[in-house]
Amino acid sequence: MKKKKKLPNGAFLEYFDNIAKEKRIDREVVINAIKEGFETAYTKKLEDETKAMFNTKNKKTNNKGKDGVKLSNALVRYDIDLENNVLDFYHQYKVVKEDDIQDDFIEISDEDPRAVNNNLHVGDYYEEKVDLATFTKGDVDKFISVFKQQINAAEKNALLEIFKSKIGEIVTGTVEKVDHCVLVNLGNSRDGALATLYKKDLIGDETFKPGDSIKVYVESIGVTKGGKKDDLIKISRSCNGFLKKLFFNEIHEIYDGTVEIVGIARIPGVKAKVSVTTKDPNVDPSGACIGPNGSRIQAVVSQLGNKTKEKVDVITFKENRGLYIQECLKPAQIIGIKFDDEKEVATVIVPDELKNQAIGQRGVNAILTRMLLGLKEIKIIGISEAIEQNIEYKLFEEFEIEAREEQRRKTREESLRKANESIAKIVKEEEQAEDFLSKDEGSVEEEELLGETSVEPVVEETVEPVKAKEEVVEKVNVNTTISLDDLEASLEEEKKTTQETSKKKKKESKVEESKVTKEDSKPKEKMSIYTDEELEALENEEFDDDFEDEDNFEEYDDDSYYEE
Repeated sequence: MKKKKKLPNGAFLEYFDNIAKEKRIDREVVINAIKEGFETAYTKKLEDETKAMFNTKNKKTNNKGKDGVKLSNALVRYDIDLENNVLDFYHQYKVVKEDDIQDDFIEISDEDPRAVNNNLHVGDYYEEKVDLATFTKGDVDKFISVFKQQINAAEKNALLEIFKSKIGEIVTGTVEKVDHCVLVNLGNSRDGALATLYKKDLIGDETFKPGDSIKVYVESIGVTKGGKKDDLIKISRSCNGFLKKLFFNEIHEIYDGTVEIVGIARIPGVKAKVSVTTKDPNVDPSGACIGPNGSRIQAVVSQLGNKTKEKVDVITFKENRGLYIQECLKPAQIIGIKFDDEKEVATVIVPDELKNQAIGQRGVNAILTRMLLGLKEIKIIGISEAIEQNIEYKLFEEFEIEAREEQRRKTREESLRKANESIAKIVKEEEQAEDFLSKDEGSVEEEELLGETSVEPVVEETVEPVKAKEEVVEKVNVNTTISLDDLEASLEEEKKTTQETSKKKKKESKVEESKVTKEDSKPKEKMSIYTDEELEALENEEFDDDFEDEDNFEEYDDDSYYEE
């Protein structure tokens, strides 16, 4: 008889540590997975034994009519000594009252000999050691299956913690293996995780070899498709998210939000159209993405395939569908468009010589335009064909007129909104000023009233500021939801009132000036310089009538004097 090989001390510990390191999970998670696996396998073992006993007692009942009894999960306690390689399991029974037993698979009565002999009371547990030698191959397979499920779930949670912040981001990995697909190691060797790039996830006919550095877009983690478990980490290079993230990383205006990406239509490895817009009227969205001499868009295109580079068209988004189609089909010019909204079909009429240019090579231009507009079908026909089929369509000039009218309407609404905001702001400032003045007046009045003993003056003085405030408020009539026509009429009326008031004030000012002038023209009493005696002396003073000026000034009257 061969002796069983005894495992060296610490073998369990080393084994569990290796699993934990490989799966990037804790050792305790591995031990708990063992417990879960044993608990499920042991319960299944007891179910099968119960089923066999039932079928033996009731031979008339076959497996088709009776599948056996479904038992609750066994209460299990494990005792693991990893250093000495000891792994023991115990089946537990909870001690309850005789009348309270509901499941004898996990419960025993307090009157049961097993409870009595071991001096157990209600609430205690009775344990029986499980002999692992009684496990069959089926029981072991069940244990392994549950153990792997628990480990895989733990691995998924660990990956989720590591990569949950990277979902929707571009990460750099290293190609591990190339076969019918590309196996990529994300991150470094310590916390890296393996993910698979399938052929549909590659850009066109690009190829890689082991050791190559590769950029991939993390789409999701733990995705399942059609009931079949997929890779824990779903990565791609052909999805729209990869191209969108490249724009975010390479173009500053998109990164800071000045320019926004409205939509992306892409045939990986062939061509893509990216629709952009902005709220800043001073920024050209498509020009910002293209950059000087196409430098910015080339930085994006250089990362789209390592053989044939994918072409990228950047177009400016238009809210008007007609103008938007024209942007998508540039450089071809369109004559008119017919929309069938029920069937989600658009028929575009172009000059006969530009039909092929509008459709594009292999219909790529038309396909990408249809994808951007969300249509089921787009038809591009020449003008002669449209005349033959008698197709009624709207001219492109009509779409331009509609766009201009829509822009005017938005401008008017924006002006109205700003005007309402200005009015509301002015009213608020006036109310705040009135509140401040009323509080100030109230404080002065309170100081004046401190020394008074009469109550009546206090009542009169406190009422007056309130009345004044109410009168001012009644004069203000604010309606922040008035129409533009009403606003224009009110502004015109206000203008006329202002002019009349100005004229009235001018007249009043003229009248005041005339009054002041008349008052100034009246003779005013002046203070006398001489006394009455001095005036009488001056009147009686005698003057010499023969007075002659001793100086002769006649010579100054002659012009010759000044000439000399």
